[in-house]
Amino acid sequence: MRRDVGRVYVQMFDTTLANWVGEPPSTCVHCETCGLALALEHTGDVYSCDHFVEPRYLLGNITDRHLIDLVASPQQRQFGLDKLHTLPRYCRECDVRFTCHGGCPKDRFTTTPDGAPGLNYLCPSYKLFFHHVQKPMRTMAQLLAADRAPAAIMNLYHAQDARRRRNEPCTCGSDRKWKHRHGNVALGAISPAGGR
Repeated sequence: MRRDVGRVYVQMFDTTLANWVGEPPSTCVHCETCGLALALEHTGDVYSCDHFVEPRYLLGNITDRHLIDLVASPQQRQFGLDKLHTLPRYCRECDVRFTCHGGCPKDRFTTTPDGAPGLNYLCPSYKLFFHHVQKPMRTMAQLLAADRAPAAIMNLYHAQDARRRRNEPCTCGSDRKWKHRHGNVALGAISPAGGR
């Protein structure tokens, strides 16, 4: 956040920011619905998704039907909507669902704390991640709404870092002091191992 926004692109961050501003994300995993990443086998068989190449998800064969008809079929539309409609209540009430959307249906094989099936096994990690990045995502979304580049967030971090005292706790949440952890990176200094 301090040096790389607008220069280094991480797909998960880009997907998260897209959801924060209401744009379609670049990965289907965190889209509200799915069904646009079909799988075409060498035989011409078309399946609903490359994670669901199983008889139940066979849409047809391109030697028998046009691909566009398979993509637009009621079976495929239902497959895409099922991602949203099969979320357990625990997910539907989650405060980060707007950016997570329950993850990929292939990973929904655990149960919620109240015992309902269909929870993504990555849910605890997703929650940690989306809560961890919510402050910078909110800031970048506000910058975009003001017709400013998200990279302007770096200036905000630099201003905060300039006011931070060296012996304050580090912003990364570790038990170490700012000067021993990210303070040296943020200020462009290089210190020996263990800091000073």
